[in-house]
Amino acid sequence: MYSFKPLIVLQLAALAWAGTVTYDWNIGWVKAAPDGLSRPVIGINGKWPCPAIEINVGDRVIVNIKNNLGNETTAIHWHGLFQKGSNQMDGPAMVTQCPIAPGNSFTHNFVVDQPGTFWYHAHVGGQYIDGLRGPIVVHDRQSPHLSLFDDEITMTVSDWYHDQAPNLINYFQSPLNMQRGGSEPVPNATLINEAQNVKFNIRPGGKYLFHIINMGAFAAQYVNFEQHELWVVEIDGVYTVPRKVNQVFLTAAQRYSVVVIGKKGNDAKKNYAITTSMNLDMFDPGVIPPGINNNATAWLVYDNSKPLPPSQGFAYDLAAQEDTVFTPFDQQPALGPVTHSITLTLAIGEGDQGQNRASFNGISYVPQKVPTLYTALSAPADKVANPLIYGVNSNAMVLPYGAIVELTVINTDGGPHPFHLHSHNFQVIGRSGPAPDGFTDPLPVAAYTPPKAPMRRDVVIVYAGGNVVLRWKVDNPGVTLFHCHIEWHVEAGLTATFIEAPKELQAQNLKIPDNHLETCKALNISTKGNAAGNTNDWLDLTGAFTEPPLENWGALIEVIKQDPHRRKPHSRDWNRKRSTPVYI
Repeated sequence: MYSFKPLIVLQLAALAWAGTVTYDWNIGWVKAAPDGLSRPVIGINGKWPCPAIEINVGDRVIVNIKNNLGNETTAIHWHGLFQKGSNQMDGPAMVTQCPIAPGNSFTHNFVVDQPGTFWYHAHVGGQYIDGLRGPIVVHDRQSPHLSLFDDEITMTVSDWYHDQAPNLINYFQSPLNMQRGGSEPVPNATLINEAQNVKFNIRPGGKYLFHIINMGAFAAQYVNFEQHELWVVEIDGVYTVPRKVNQVFLTAAQRYSVVVIGKKGNDAKKNYAITTSMNLDMFDPGVIPPGINNNATAWLVYDNSKPLPPSQGFAYDLAAQEDTVFTPFDQQPALGPVTHSITLTLAIGEGDQGQNRASFNGISYVPQKVPTLYTALSAPADKVANPLIYGVNSNAMVLPYGAIVELTVINTDGGPHPFHLHSHNFQVIGRSGPAPDGFTDPLPVAAYTPPKAPMRRDVVIVYAGGNVVLRWKVDNPGVTLFHCHIEWHVEAGLTATFIEAPKELQAQNLKIPDNHLETCKALNISTKGNAAGNTNDWLDLTGAFTEPPLENWGALIEVIKQDPHRRKPHSRDWNRKRSTPVYI
């Protein structure tokens, strides 16, 4: 259960100079039953839910990780934090680091200079499905909204699976699943603060800043506060002009901070329900599990002696999906002129090996033999800006420092996709609605007129058959991922890689800590060379990975030790309704 802090405490703490906050995390297996069914989950220091991180703008954060999972690698991404000057701390495995081997230690060390609502999660083999995820709130003594609230509350929403990630991934990426339609696994339940039936004690007339985070792997969520005003003041770490809303809609990985105004008088003599509901439209009806618990309920509790009302059914407010109505508080105008235009057309369908694969421009992402950042750092100066050295299936595009990028994403798929850009937030210049049901061609991209001050965030939904146009400035040298944040689609290859300002990146002389290199050695992963590990001929990609593994078991260590590409088959009977081994 995540707590809340009175604002006066935060203001007093912020008077001090920015400090260093250190966490020592032992990552290992624990048992939990957030919806009544006990299963192994991945916790920190023997506990689950994983701890919240609460810091102030300007703090240095040091996280010392020990992987005690025994049978899985791990890696943690600090979602939404730009990592300026510290790209080696971003976290995605085989992108900015090697996976962390069982028994190995790994240190993240970075400065946070962004206020707002963020989160951390595993970024290897779909692992955060099994619970390795938690909120990050960065408090700001200079927030333009300090006068609007008295206290702060962190509230997470998430989907939850009864089966563990390795089995789910293996089946999803199997030819057998493709033969049956290729459906993504559907969650069994919805959680609030990684639990159900949560209570938030509030005072009559109080003003509360709720930091709401969707930490789910698949489902978008509608959030409804019964009979209470909601004012959005921040989205994905970007302050907004306050705007009143009826409901909040969050795709996987999105965040909103909303001010909730407490009732007064007789209206404050009873308690009120908060209901979150998964968007069922995202799920293939034929694979929805029996007994799915689509809704979760929490309560705003004014009086603990009074009964808790049942959750009231509510109609989805489709207008809540339209996040382009929000305006950044700083009124930043549209970036321009555009110097680099990129179009990514996404498709989902059967791959060369009979699997359900996703692609951008016909290329399905496959991790390479060398982490992409290490390729960029070790490449000769005359080769570092050549996208070929990063491997065809890393889907790499090189961008020069200072470029204004306009990215158009065209969705040919019949479902919506939430896309996340690491290392930046982007301006949303324009977005279409969904194409009509049964469409054969996606909607054409309109000549969007940029808003005066475009909404900025780091996760945006692209509707079925629709498109979106995004802009950002290349001012953060490093390796930047752009991917769908439905975890099943990450595993299916719906990722592109932007190599941003590689010459300036090399000039930073980033220090790769010894324990980062030690875990690469433990897993026999090269830390120099092109995508194939070749340091002699950087344009020779012989041996680079171009196809995904047929036996994908996520982060399970036995498959990593043998070869990160060709996985050892395991004996499983997929005709059983559930065949999850216990990894604990």
